Amino acid sequence: MKMVFVDNLKKGMVAAQDIFPYEGSVTPLVRDNTVLTDVIIDSLQRHDIRFVYIKEKADRPRDTDAPLDKAAILRNYIPVPKPAPAINAALRTDAVESLENIFTTISLSPDDVHASTQIVKHLDVVVGQLVDSLTRDRGALVNISDLKSYDEYTYHHSLSVAVLTIAIGQYLGFDRGVLHRLGMCAMMHDIGKTAVPIELIHKPSRLDDAEFARVKEHSPAGYDYLEKTAIGDEDIRMGVRSHHEKMDGTGYPDGLGGEEIPVWSRIISVADVYDALTSTRPYRTPMQPAEAIEYIMGGVGTAFDYDIVNAFVKKVELYPVGGFVELSNRKIAVVLSNENQMRPVVRVVDTGEVLDLYRDRRCLSIVVNRLLTDTPDILKP
Repeated sequence: MKMVFVDNLKKGMVAAQDIFPYEGSVTPLVRDNTVLTDVIIDSLQRHDIRFVYIKEKADRPRDTDAPLDKAAILRNYIPVPKPAPAINAALRTDAVESLENIFTTISLSPDDVHASTQIVKHLDVVVGQLVDSLTRDRGALVNISDLKSYDEYTYHHSLSVAVLTIAIGQYLGFDRGVLHRLGMCAMMHDIGKTAVPIELIHKPSRLDDAEFARVKEHSPAGYDYLEKTAIGDEDIRMGVRSHHEKMDGTGYPDGLGGEEIPVWSRIISVADVYDALTSTRPYRTPMQPAEAIEYIMGGVGTAFDYDIVNAFVKKVELYPVGGFVELSNRKIAVVLSNENQMRPVVRVVDTGEVLDLYRDRRCLSIVVNRLLTDTPDILKP
């Protein structure tokens, strides 16, 4: 092998060893035996790498341009470490069980105020733990795919909405006390669905006008229940009542518009719609995260508050580091960096090629088609 300055690299040269972006890095930009392309060379230059070791012709495999077989891919693939989830499995389970308990209790015994109050006290503790977990690192993003790794009944949806809501509130600068109450409001935003016939909640097709009118009663019903049981304060109750209001005044139940809508409701609205769009429904497949973001951004000023949507976009992690994506050229890649949320830096699994979808001009025609929720088949033994 020989040392070659990066400025002298040529397309077709073969890396003689792993190339790392900086000293101490555990994730290489380029894997040993990778055939260099113009995009890879540009990436090395942008990372200020001065020189690399290149295989001389006698050292190269005879057929470096031939596609790698599955055994070679498995042998050469370097896993990208995933950051620890903001919410651990035990806390997530505790939150879901608490939500399930309160929904079940209210459904079966709507007049048992004592039982529901006791469950809400435990839920309050869980929300405090959620706030602590999510605010431990102010710069941390919320991994959307992590929130989608369990079944999606109403109480699971409520947890996802609460996590997203707390993240938005954190970006907006709310203190811990406000985040706690906001989180409780988001956890209970759909509590009024206990007053709606279960067959409508789980109907496997679209609702007709009469059915939809019945379902729309859940937000004022939630307010009424919280008021009757003296659960929460008026901010929490109004947050629950108004989370389906829209900025242009076309929402329900009161037709509020603009700043008439409580700010907590405006926050929950964004989180609620995003989670609904990206969740599996019996009558439609879920949207991809980027599609849902574009939908929400398109609703700024009519349905959603601009500042809240901006905060939401800054706090969500569409394509988590270490996650797998399918690109528009049908290649499967692993995410190396998501500094630009919509166009991350990725490494193609079968070739080891690093693509910066935001900065590389040759990548402008390549977009992320979809986030993969499982390890791709190409990496399964």
